[in-house]
Amino acid sequence: MMFTKNNQNAVSAIGEQALIQRINSWLQSVTLPPPQGIGDDCAVIHHKTAGSQIITTDSLTYGQHFDASVCAQDAGSKLIKRNLSDIAAMGGAPDHAVLALLCGPDLAIDWLEAFFCGIRACCETYAVKIVGGDVSGLAPGHFSAVLTLIGSVETTKLRTGAAIGDWIYVTGSLGGSILEKHIHFTPRLKEGQWLAKQPDCSALMDLTDGLAKDLEALLPHQSCARIDIQQIPIAEDALKRANSSGRMPMEHAFCDGEDYELLFTINASSSPADFARRWQHSFPHLRLSLIGQLAEASDKGATYIDQASNEALPWVHGFEHLKE
Repeated sequence: MMFTKNNQNAVSAIGEQALIQRINSWLQSVTLPPPQGIGDDCAVIHHKTAGSQIITTDSLTYGQHFDASVCAQDAGSKLIKRNLSDIAAMGGAPDHAVLALLCGPDLAIDWLEAFFCGIRACCETYAVKIVGGDVSGLAPGHFSAVLTLIGSVETTKLRTGAAIGDWIYVTGSLGGSILEKHIHFTPRLKEGQWLAKQPDCSALMDLTDGLAKDLEALLPHQSCARIDIQQIPIAEDALKRANSSGRMPMEHAFCDGEDYELLFTINASSSPADFARRWQHSFPHLRLSLIGQLAEASDKGATYIDQASNEALPWVHGFEHLKE
């Protein structure tokens, strides 16, 4: 159980200092002694690579990003992977991280230990070192964790590099992530690093809030996206969700969010066939879909246009925090 009425098994029984000591022991293989790691006011990081430093932060909140059906280890892993997906979206490699823990006094110590076991295992897999953080209290029954992850990148790809005529691609499959993928996903780090080195990759980001919302961030001024809806890679879980929701599978693929795939554009002058061959050679087991092309703004005022019918697509809203 995540929260407990047994005060002897709650974080309130040991207090902040003892909890920090336990966290340090739980993370032992993926942290460092001070001043490089936990124990001082700041961590001192010595850079080993050339290029640019990149920094991202993401949170994990009980009731928002996971619920009681998700085991503690998977919740801890998701916190790390959410940040890794942002690093992948910039074509970078992860390095060091700091973690802020906010929890109610009734949080069970054994659940929290399992949570940090999930963090440790994920950090070991992706060579991330936890070098510090903070512990703070919340009301009973509440839990949140915030990770700030630092990485490095040799060649940066931004969201803003696309131009009219560029080809639009996504990796993997989309929709229905709430059934499983929002927890069990693979950050596309190697793929992002590869794309960052391709001269014809013009813009890159990850898909977290749904294609309907995220694709708009890639559109240059006075443009729209002409979408080949036959090429949208609809996930099996999107089909399952459609059976229970009564909505179209395509709507789930556009709007569900938490796909954690890559969304990117390739220069209009590039050959899609040639690019597909290069991708297949490097990543033979990951699906790649050419879903459309950027075009001049539609006289219909629509953001997304169906290539086949020339009509506006209805799916324009993904997930958005703080909005009913």
